[in-house]
Amino acid sequence: MLNQPQAHTGLSSKLLVQLAPPGAPAIPDALPCFAERLSRLFGLGDTMTLDAAIGYRAKQPGTPQGAVVDRLTEELATIRRVLVQRIRGFGSDLEFDGDPEPEVALNAWLTLQRKVAANSRQLRDKVRKSMKDQGPKLAHLAELDAVFDQTMAGYTAQCFSHIPKVLEQRFEHRSTTPEQSPTPATTADWFHRYCEEAQSLLLAELDVRLEPVLGLLEACHKEVNNTP
Repeated sequence: MLNQPQAHTGLSSKLLVQLAPPGAPAIPDALPCFAERLSRLFGLGDTMTLDAAIGYRAKQPGTPQGAVVDRLTEELATIRRVLVQRIRGFGSDLEFDGDPEPEVALNAWLTLQRKVAANSRQLRDKVRKSMKDQGPKLAHLAELDAVFDQTMAGYTAQCFSHIPKVLEQRFEHRSTTPEQSPTPATTADWFHRYCEEAQSLLLAELDVRLEPVLGLLEACHKEVNNTP
């Protein structure tokens, strides 16, 4: 059996730190309690759906399947490895007639962001689907995760849509300072630093998007290990 996946802590905080302006606190000193913040995202319809998910009972008994969980864990590792490689290559294939153009760079980054989002979403759906046949506990968890995923989809998309806006601002900042008359060498230097910054942001976003999948797989591994 493959090693059990370990959920990373502080992944959202890491992304927030990178998004914060230099010298500014990324996370407020005091936040409302988690339950209060979460409740703001649930309307009446969402609450009813959540109530139904809490009372969900699997129709098929099923049992945890270690081989299936191992295969999904390996798939997660493969997907992350491929995406990390793609992200670290950002900027290397961009070509400009003159100075780097913000629209071209941002569009290339947005293409990668959409791929990260799509792959993460597809894998999360796949893990949930497999959990439906792996016993009542995992089936129940999959049902709850589906409700939270759907309810928070709009909020999540809104949060991640802030990242390209920050990147656009940083492109403009790096392209205009500190050199008033940049040479080709200085242009290449600031654009390289910008690409590294863009890569770091997307790598942090990737880990945040995969965190729910890690949590589901960790639950699956625990259930497999606790099943006689």
